[in-house]
Amino acid sequence: MDGAMLTFGSYKGSALSIVIELLAGPLIDDLTSLESMEFAEGAGGAPYHGEIILAFDPAQFSGRRVTENDARAERLFADILYQGARLPSQRRFAARARNTERGYVEIAKTLHEDLLSLAGQVQAT
Repeated sequence: MDGAMLTFGSYKGSALSIVIELLAGPLIDDLTSLESMEFAEGAGGAPYHGEIILAFDPAQFSGRRVTENDARAERLFADILYQGARLPSQRRFAARARNTERGYVEIAKTLHEDLLSLAGQVQAT
């Protein structure tokens, strides 16, 4: 969690962080980041918070030009990739495809041992 509350992207990132802070805090009668840290009294871990879900209808926002605007969004993604940047979830989707193709997922040995132990406990009950 180190740095999870830090802003990014210079002044634009700061503005975006403030908007998110307001949406996920005072707007829904929840704590701000600072209030959450004070509430935890230095204990660390995940912040004390509620959740907000934002849902947008692309048809309403785009004047019913969803297909055209989807194509524009795909062009933006292609431009980002062309510049050498990575899109969110790109690594996860590649790992999923690789694991599906080979038919298994690699996990840490300690996790495997923990799962076997838990499975033994379940079978014993």
